[in-house]
Amino acid sequence: MKTGSENQGFIKGFFLLALFVGVSFLLISFGKPYYRYNTLRSHTKDILMMELGNVDTIKENVMAEAAELHVPLEEENLSVTQQGPNGKVIKVKATWSETVNFWDYYQKRLDFDMEEEY
Repeated sequence: MKTGSENQGFIKGFFLLALFVGVSFLLISFGKPYYRYNTLRSHTKDILMMELGNVDTIKENVMAEAAELHVPLEEENLSVTQQGPNGKVIKVKATWSETVNFWDYYQKRLDFDMEEEY
């Protein structure tokens, strides 16, 4: 037969476990969009270093990376332009939004703006 203190220990342990799982889920849910943003940004820098001068190829590669990372980037929200003297500076600008959904109880929209140039 369990005593009152054993029951309180079980309830406390179960509550702490549930709290840990909830916080972990929250961190993972918010972390994924930011991880994708930072990864796409890093890959865009790499693409810019390799593909200087060809705007169409850069745009195609950035869109391919976004699709691979499951970033909801639409082609009309991505611009690749040549600037500077002789068009040697290439600027990439992209915007998109993602919605973090917690079991249809709470939703948070996250807006992302990415600007890279090389």
